[in-house]
Amino acid sequence: MKGRVLFVTKEGDNFRDGFSYAMELSRIVNGGIFILLYHEEKILKRFEDDMAAAALAGAGGLEAAEQILDEQRVSLKADACKKVAQLRQQCPDPEMLVDYRVATGDLVSAIRGVLQDKASIEMVILSPSLMDSGKAISLKRLKKYITRPIVTMSRPASAQ
Repeated sequence: MKGRVLFVTKEGDNFRDGFSYAMELSRIVNGGIFILLYHEEKILKRFEDDMAAAALAGAGGLEAAEQILDEQRVSLKADACKKVAQLRQQCPDPEMLVDYRVATGDLVSAIRGVLQDKASIEMVILSPSLMDSGKAISLKRLKKYITRPIVTMSRPASAQ
């Protein structure tokens, strides 16, 4: 069985940051890359969507309520497909296995879920896009629940 690398990145403008490094590591372990695209939900937007769906469901518009909740999921999945296609274009080996999953909510739980589903993953690489805010992921909690090696990446400090 070939090993794989889990590349975890936040959806946004900097989702590509660190991918070239993850790609090189996946070539070393002679496997592929599994990409976990983390989508940070805006709490207010999610609350508004849930309230609108609840109001419609209460008024008998169950189908409309389901449609509101499904719109965001469909949009998120379409955006993720485009981003994975862009990352796939950076792979020098067209035969390299590239798979992905979209995560919302708790990132540590999402990483744990991927590692439980994909036993061939040997290493977790955290993109610099996750390390910017410091709020996206708790390294202490991640180390507690993840037994695979974890590589964190950050951007160089700017000189002022």
